[in-house]
Amino acid sequence: MTFIGSYPESKIIDHKISKLTKPFYFESDVLKALGLKYKNLIPTGFETDWESVPLLKGTSKIGGLIHDFLSRLDSVSGVTKKIAADVYKEFLIFRGASWWRWRLKYWGVRIWPGYFHKLKVADPFKR
Repeated sequence: MTFIGSYPESKIIDHKISKLTKPFYFESDVLKALGLKYKNLIPTGFETDWESVPLLKGTSKIGGLIHDFLSRLDSVSGVTKKIAADVYKEFLIFRGASWWRWRLKYWGVRIWPGYFHKLKVADPFKR
């Protein structure tokens, strides 16, 4: 079952980066179907830019947080860029994004070059 524990609590670090002040719990059907760890806890102190797709930034902060977590090198073993994008799409749909919005955003993170698997969960964004 796709599930989020509660809305994430965070502290703003700068104009685009926030740090979680409490752990954030989520469950993903996509990860479960692939036999990967599917009950995930994003730890306190995790830094996120929420969503960085410029065109529609900020319309699904929870999806962006989860995608940021899955894009880290040591988050969930076996997660590829495609799987992280699929989970992002799962949470976009779960949170009620329109069909055109989730398609645009899904393909944005799917093909956009970036920091995928370059940082660890405990690493702060390079500022």
